[in-house]
Formats: sequence, structure tokens, C-alpha cells
Amino acid sequence: MLFAFAESWLSARVVSAAPCSPSTQLSDCGPIHICAPWPKGTDGNICRPCVDDSECEGGPEMECHIDVAHEWAFATSHGLPPLSEAVCAHKSLLPLDLHDTVGFSLTIVASALASGSGIGGGGLLIPLLILVFGFPERRATPLSNVVILGGAVANLGFNLCKPHPSRRKPLIAFEVALMMEPMTMLGALVGTTLNKIFPSWLTTLMLVLLLSFTALRTWAKGRERWDKERARLRCAADESQQSGLLAAEQPSAASERSSVLNLAGAAAAGADLRTASLDEEEAEAAARRRSGQLEALMRAERRLRHYARDVFPLLVLLVACFALSLLRGTSRSHSLLDVSCGSPAYLALWAAQLLLLVAASLAIRAALMRRHARRREIGYPFLPDDVEWTVSNTTLYPLLCVGAGLCAGAPPARRRAVRAASMTCPTAESSVGMFGIGGGIVKGPLMLEMGMLPAVSSATASFMILFTSATAALNFALFGALDPQYAGVLFCAGLAGTCAGQLGLDWLLRRLGASQSLIVLLIAVVIGLSAAMMGVVGTIAVVEEVRHGVPQGFHSICATEASGGDRYIE
Repeated sequence: MLFAFAESWLSARVVSAAPCSPSTQLSDCGPIHICAPWPKGTDGNICRPCVDDSECEGGPEMECHIDVAHEWAFATSHGLPPLSEAVCAHKSLLPLDLHDTVGFSLTIVASALASGSGIGGGGLLIPLLILVFGFPERRATPLSNVVILGGAVANLGFNLCKPHPSRRKPLIAFEVALMMEPMTMLGALVGTTLNKIFPSWLTTLMLVLLLSFTALRTWAKGRERWDKERARLRCAADESQQSGLLAAEQPSAASERSSVLNLAGAAAAGADLRTASLDEEEAEAAARRRSGQLEALMRAERRLRHYARDVFPLLVLLVACFALSLLRGTSRSHSLLDVSCGSPAYLALWAAQLLLLVAASLAIRAALMRRHARRREIGYPFLPDDVEWTVSNTTLYPLLCVGAGLCAGAPPARRRAVRAASMTCPTAESSVGMFGIGGGIVKGPLMLEMGMLPAVSSATASFMILFTSATAALNFALFGALDPQYAGVLFCAGLAGTCAGQLGLDWLLRRLGASQSLIVLLIAVVIGLSAAMMGVVGTIAVVEEVRHGVPQGFHSICATEASGGDRYIE
């Protein structure tokens, strides 16, 4: 039946097929069409759909399918029935083969490794989906988002049940997520544009250098923390007084309340000149009032609903960016306003999304600075690992998050695969960046540099990954870029692997005396493995591009649409 369909519309289509050369098939025909004669056995190559499995390159996993997502406009224009296009695509899930069995097993292992680090694992999953499962890059990216989403859901369940190591409040730092996420999305928006312009070899080189540096620095911080923890435990074993000091680092609820009252009294004693001018009774009343406000605040921080004020703005921002991306699109066929790439309307919508993210970040910055000032006014007991929202911190950290966004979520090396993924799902651009790795792989170490506890930084990074991975997976599904059979199994694999990894990590932490350094070392290992695997995949892709004659210089952002647009979409 496939052959009959193929021949019926190929016979009509051949008059408008573009000539091509097998040595430059990728640049001439895109990633889903083949360069071959028609009819078969004749001279002269053209870009056309496949007819049988033997025409599909990429290994035994690639088969010739009728794809209902691609209609031939030529058929209807010539009075023919609208038939779907046959493309070279990955095989169906069933029956499972050895590649599937090994791939699903390694996916669970990769998710388990990434679970405790809170960095998503995209740097492990994308190479795994390409090298083991045999998916092309444009399909590996959506599926990796599904695996990461499954892991993020599991991580959220575990982390909401875990208390903060030093205080009675949730493990997730919701305010940090609120501050970091808008500028991460802004960086991803810019990174997607740069990815379309930069050649593959340059992005691969920059990616490997970035990940290698991050892995080495994180490993050094982990070893330093490990040595300090071991030294502290040895001292605790030798001196019973040190044991008492260590136990005092995590106060009970009663001692915490007592410290709150003492700190509030101290704050009142050292207040400004107006308070000092009050008589003794008024000073005591002011101290009691501040003490009550502080106690109410710390009570509220123990309840999850207190943090709805931090989660709701993120949801609103994601919906707004989703709407602007739908209006803009990345090619004329995917824009609700029929906007073409590079037109004034296209640039205006792109700038509007950029300005929205900047405005949201500035508004959040002002709100967090007001909260910080209020906390200082009532004598809030800041811990050494708390992030204080000062003028410098609320300026520096969001700017660093732009760099994290530049590194988020696009395919690893192929410029054309990047374009195909973003064209298939234009609204995923808010989580698609320059290098093809999740932003968590940079934001995790960044939060460690901010002085946050490893457990808190890991949980917070996982929470932010939940937003970006859910948005990207939904967008890819809406635009038909997800294989539903593989996506369902891979989601479950990510969920199961993360649960196993969390349980295993908790067991190790108990055995090692709640060693926070283990989380830092795990982050370094995952980043190091990602650097190696992404480097391998990127090198293979660059070599294949050179073999197929793909230009290796800088490119125009709208070159895809100018050279054929949707023919590069699978």
C-alpha cells in the first residue's frame, strides 16, 4: 500500500522536485527527503520522499513511513486526492529490538544519575537517544524533554516532602527560582537565534569547553566541601563538645522561636534614631510588634501555600511567552499572523518577547528587594546559605542566568536540526538555546557559587526544570514533533530512574552522615559525562555535515525559510 501511494503522488510531484547531488543531500534536500533518481533506475537525482526502507540512511532503525503530518499541496492543486508524504523516520516502538532494550535501560541509569544533581540530564539523554536509539537530532530533543519532565515530576514529589537542612521551611528556594527563570528564558531566546547563525563546529567547541570548565570547577568545590565535612566528623568523634556544637546548628522549633525573640530584641535595641528617641514603653511595644511580625513570617514560611505568590508569576510569564511565540512563529506556515522570518512584524514580536522578559525581571527584582528590606526591618535571622536580595545580588545573578539560558535545550550540533526543531515547535523557543543542554546544567553550579546548600540548589534547579521541560514537551506535542509511543515509555523511564536515584542518594547520605558534598560531586560527574558525550555527538554531526557538503561558515537566521522552509521539517 505504501508503494502504491508513493508512486501515485511521486509521478505528479516529479515535475517540481528540485535537482540535487548525493554528496550534498543534507543541504539540498533537508533531513527527511532523499536525493535519488525518479523513476528508480533512471539518470538524474531529485529531492523526493522515500519509497521503501532501503532508501533511508541512518541505520536499521530508520524506515520509510507515510507521515500524516505532511500533506502534498501539489496533489490538491492538480486535482489529486490529498495524500500524506512518505518520509524516512524512526521505526515504531513495537516490536522492541536490542537498541530499544539497551536504550531504555541506559535512560533509567542516566535519570538516576541526574536525579540528585538537579540538572536535568539533557547532556546525557540527547546523545543516548541519538547513538543508542538511533533517533535523528530533531526527534531526540523532544524525547529528551519528555524524559526530563518525568524526572522533574518525580523530583518535585520527593523535594516537597523534604525539609530544609537548616530551618523549618521547604527545601525548594522558590524566590531564587522566581528571580532566575525570566532571565534564563531571555537567554534561551537569544541563544536560539545565535544557534541558527553559528556554524556547528563552533557551537560544539564552545559547548565542550564550557562543560569541561564547569565540571572541573564543581568537582574542586565538591572535594573542598568533602574534606571539610570529613574533618568535622573526625573532630566530632574525638571531642564530645564538638558534637554539641554540630547539633546546635539545626535548632528545634522551641530554640528557633527563642532565637527569633532574641534577635528581634537585638534589632529593636539597635534600631534607627527615631526608635531610640521613644520612651521605654514605646520601645518595648515596638520590639513586641516586630517580634510578632517575625514569628508570623516564619510560621508562614513553613506552609507551601505561602509560596504561591512566587509560582503564579512564573506561570503567567510562561503563558505570555507561549502566546507571543505562536503569533511570531519561526516560519510563515507556523505563524498565526502569517508573519515571515525577518519581516518588521517578526522582529517586532521578537523584541516584544524580549522586553516582556526584561520587564518581568525588573518587577520581580523590585518586589524581592522590598521583601528583603522588610525582613531586615523586623530582624529576620538570615542564615549563611540564604540568598539576600541586595542591589548587587539582584543585578549580578539574573545577568548570569542569561548565560545559563544561552546553553539551554536545542539539538547538540547540527544547525539544520536546530532549525527543524524550532520550526516544528516555534513556541519551544523559550526553552531552546545555543548549545543543546538544559539550563539547569549551568544554573546548578551557579547556585552553589551563590553559597546555597547543595541540597537546596539541587531541589531548586529541579523545580525550574519542571517549568521549562513541561512547556517544551507540551509545545512539541502540539506541533506533532513527539513520537507518542516512545514518549510514553521514556516518560515512565525518566520517572522510574529518578525515583530510584533519589532513594539511592538518600540512603548514601544517611550512610555518610548527610554529606552535602556528595551532591556537589554528583553534579560534577554528570556535567563531565555530558561534556564527553555531547562532544562525541557534536563531532560526528560536524563530520557528517562536511561529508554532505553543508557550509561551515556563519549563516543567516532566515536561511531555512529562504531555501525551502518546511521541507526541512519532519
